[in-house]
Amino acid sequence: MDLCLIGITKITSLAVVTDINLMADVGSAQWLLVILQVAIGLGTVIFVHELGHFAVAKMCGVKCEKFFIGFDIGGYKISRKWGETEYGIGILPLGGYVKMLGQDDNPANIAEQVRLSQIESDGQVDGGGQISTEGNATRDEKPIDATEIVGPGGERYMVDSRSYLAKSVPQRMAIISAGVIMNVIFAVLFASVAYRLGVSYTPCLVSQTAPGAPAWQAGIRTGDEVVQVNTIENPSFAELMSGVTLGDLENGVPFVIRRAETGTDETITITPHQGKGLAKVGIYGPLSLQLDKDKPAFPGTPADQTDKPFAGGDQIVAVAGQAVNDFRQFIAQLVKHQSQQLEITVRRGGKPPADNPYGALTGGEEVTIAIAPRPLKRLGLVMEIGQITAVQQDSPAARAGIQAGDFIDQIDQRKIGGLPSQDQPIWDPVTLPEQLRHLADQGRNIQLTVRHATVANEGHQKTETLEATLRPVDWLETTRAPGDPLAAPALGIAYQVLNRIDTVLPGSPAELAGLRGEDVISKIEFILPKKTTDSSPPEPLEPILLGQQAQHNWPAFFHAMQWLEPGTKLRLTYQRGEDTSEVELEPVVTSGYFLTERGFRFQAVRRQRVAHTLGEQLQWGLRETTNSLGMVFRFLRKLGTQVPLTSLGGPVTIAKAAGYSAFEGVGKLLLFLTMLSANLAVINFLPIPLLDGGHMVFLAWEGLRGRPASERFVVALHTIGFVFIITLMLFVLALDLEIIPRNL
Repeated sequence: MDLCLIGITKITSLAVVTDINLMADVGSAQWLLVILQVAIGLGTVIFVHELGHFAVAKMCGVKCEKFFIGFDIGGYKISRKWGETEYGIGILPLGGYVKMLGQDDNPANIAEQVRLSQIESDGQVDGGGQISTEGNATRDEKPIDATEIVGPGGERYMVDSRSYLAKSVPQRMAIISAGVIMNVIFAVLFASVAYRLGVSYTPCLVSQTAPGAPAWQAGIRTGDEVVQVNTIENPSFAELMSGVTLGDLENGVPFVIRRAETGTDETITITPHQGKGLAKVGIYGPLSLQLDKDKPAFPGTPADQTDKPFAGGDQIVAVAGQAVNDFRQFIAQLVKHQSQQLEITVRRGGKPPADNPYGALTGGEEVTIAIAPRPLKRLGLVMEIGQITAVQQDSPAARAGIQAGDFIDQIDQRKIGGLPSQDQPIWDPVTLPEQLRHLADQGRNIQLTVRHATVANEGHQKTETLEATLRPVDWLETTRAPGDPLAAPALGIAYQVLNRIDTVLPGSPAELAGLRGEDVISKIEFILPKKTTDSSPPEPLEPILLGQQAQHNWPAFFHAMQWLEPGTKLRLTYQRGEDTSEVELEPVVTSGYFLTERGFRFQAVRRQRVAHTLGEQLQWGLRETTNSLGMVFRFLRKLGTQVPLTSLGGPVTIAKAAGYSAFEGVGKLLLFLTMLSANLAVINFLPIPLLDGGHMVFLAWEGLRGRPASERFVVALHTIGFVFIITLMLFVLALDLEIIPRNL
């Protein structure tokens, strides 16, 4: 028995899904085609594995009684017998098997295997090793070849020479290993054909980095490209993800970064960070300038509220009359003109080149649309600033001597927080990055009063006044994920914003709701507006926790608040001393501060790899297969330690990932089957009873001892293996069905 669809790694499926821009609105005919492609693809992977067992068994002269894709549990099957073999499809699509004479997946059934292999007549063995059936045989029957074998206890049996048991240990090893070898061979073929047809992928261009993350600390910015990770050159974003997740968390992962600003390559080592889930470096995938085909703008944003609407598939070609060729240039223009109305020029109706579906659009018409600035939404709360969590390499902060763990108390001799005065605005932790950016544009230096993390004599922290020269900013560093700090790119620091209120601004929604300084907000719930044109209720949003277990989620909440639909209210749970209370309030638009992003929904950057010669096909096919095999080995080696057990997946995960790949075309599906074949090859060769690897262990033991392992020993190991397989099946199915949360 081969459990072909159990234990597939979730990381590879996540990588595949990351590469997909799956359209929700597709016709039923396309769905049927995708389902058919997936069924044929997965069936082919299982078929070639079993074909390996079958073909080598036949070459070794073994009688094969059954060849099945799927398991015929309870006799439910579609089958037909040709010659001596029954070929069929079983009802349980979790793998397949080849049933050979005298062979059973349970090695504990050695006595039964021997009985089935022995001759059923009362004939005698002649001098040539054949069974004579004199007195019972008809004129047309031939003598049956027999072979003597040794049982577990040293007893000797005469069995049919076409029995699996009659074959030598090397022959049986060849039969068992043939399935895995066939999967590796076909993995190369799948990948080679895929690259001949053309494979789309997401390149490792950076749209932005997560504040405080390892990539952010290394100074990677919008527009930079990862051109090598570990030994993989020109990796896809999926290969970047797997390389980081399975990378060296102690010594770091080598990267080669092509800097967008200079075009030069820089070799750096980045140490991934691992929290509760998978290890990450904090790189967000690339965005093109082509708007989403279905929803080009987020509801309620300036991009959605224009006199002429943006259309799906529009490609932005100019901002404020300045041509832009990529996302980096586009963001630079938005940063420069944050507070101004902009004219956005798009190419509408353009077509890509015939030989490259992801090439630059040509033709169509150019349309210019005016778009308003996007003011910040506020509650009127000034929160307390926390400690600095990270300092960017070669940044103004690093050159000034600021370190992770420090606290900034004052800037230019003004305290962080407090109420604004007539002539001076406050240093608000959430608007501080924008305030510093404006000062950088003016070429200003600033003085910082910093409390260092080191503790001096008598338990007092050392306070120092430092001077920093701010740098101009034309890239993006927004906080998106819960727990991430806030970044001030003009200074090069990432810092926490606490959930304790420093000041409540006069006349704000927070003051009207009765909130005060030193209140601690522990939970925020979203109350979405009722839909007027759709009778279905709005999809609820998960509440954001800001209590003791997640004290630094305010930056992520503040970012999420900017994207709420108009009319959304917030229910805040807060502590005042020993009392817990709730208030409801609605964010309001403020003046003076604006968001860089204006609400566009962009498609991901896509590229295509096509092999034009047979040599290129085989080269890329071998590389893909080698990378897939290596990834599975590394995954299994780190499973349960660096890689959480919840990153496993099963049949549902595989079917979904295969379906997503099929939407990308036959080439993408074949590449997924390459990965699946590599998984199948490695997993089935693990030394677990019931799987091919378990059979190989028992055969190796038999080869060393000269006879099979004792039945008691085999039964004990088989029971352990059976319990493990059943537990694994139930576990991955529970993950697939979301009964067990992944928390990755």
